[in-house]
Amino acid sequence: MASADVVVLEYADLIDHSKDLSAAIEKAYGYDGLGILVVRGVPNFASLRQDLLPLARKFANLPDEVKEKYVHEESKYSFGWSHGKEKFEGAPDFSKGSYYNNPQYDKPVDDEELIKKFVAFCHPNIWPHADLPELESAFKNLGQLIVEVGVHLAEHCDRLVSSKLPSYKQRRLADIVRTSRTCKARLLHYFPLNQSDADAAKPTPTSTDGSASEFSSWCGWHNDHGSLTGLTSALYVDAQGHQVACPDPSAGLYIRSRQGQLVKAVIPTDHIAFQIGETAQVHSGGILQATPHCVRGATGAQAVGISRETFAVFMEPEWAEPMDLPQGVSSDLILKGSSAVTLPPGVPPLGKRWQPLQDFGAFTDTTLSSYY
Repeated sequence: MASADVVVLEYADLIDHSKDLSAAIEKAYGYDGLGILVVRGVPNFASLRQDLLPLARKFANLPDEVKEKYVHEESKYSFGWSHGKEKFEGAPDFSKGSYYNNPQYDKPVDDEELIKKFVAFCHPNIWPHADLPELESAFKNLGQLIVEVGVHLAEHCDRLVSSKLPSYKQRRLADIVRTSRTCKARLLHYFPLNQSDADAAKPTPTSTDGSASEFSSWCGWHNDHGSLTGLTSALYVDAQGHQVACPDPSAGLYIRSRQGQLVKAVIPTDHIAFQIGETAQVHSGGILQATPHCVRGATGAQAVGISRETFAVFMEPEWAEPMDLPQGVSSDLILKGSSAVTLPPGVPPLGKRWQPLQDFGAFTDTTLSSYY
């Protein structure tokens, strides 16, 4: 098992647009990169993370009949509470629960026909005001901060792509992150192991090219399909509600490199991680590349009763955004890094879900149908 040399950017450099960060961004997001980097020194991030992440466990521990009030099947569980709806290696995934909402707009559009047609994008947010009223403000505050940082990062990504591809639409990624009304955030609670689960868990693999499925015990292998994903480090909580260190050094986020290595990516507590999604891969002509990743759960006696809490913000276009290539770019360049040969089992190849004449709404429907 390899350990990751994750690219670190300073927030002060990120907001200084006179700085050229192209080399660092290419190292992170280019074909041979891991598809991830972290940003250090973001003001207020640590306190906002602390405000939100414990609420994932607090909501997940509410009675089932209470949580059921916030399930929204019509949007394919894209708003409110979702548990056991996502498929993991062909079976319902009960290892984690998620609370989804738009961190920026409670009602992104007023047109009822649009809401009905694009329900996974446009439905109004669903907040548990009666049962966990503090969730709304904590969710929005952290989500909006991550989007603000994402805009700055996207500006630098655009600079890199423009320098290599003259036909690239100027500032495309930054414009999507800045102007989209349909960003989606996901607050995740990974349920703790009980003793029988711990006894049955597979031992930690040690090879760098072993079975990818052995790593994905908490969140299955997948590529993010949006443009840019912001991600916090995980918070671990014991059965008494105390925050604890990760109980298993092998647990955490893993990435499958283009060379076939399984790489653990460590996100420091006060850093924000950003991963490239498949939409940015298409729009950039393959200069920016998404990578498959998963989460390996903690195992062993020391992990019994320990839950994992985290938060991801999916910055993505609105439903009508074309999934088009830059002029003069072959689709082979888009698909080279996302073929079945380079993907772990269970990750649907991009070529089976994307077509150049699609819009993002159709691409999203096809992708969600592959995972749900």
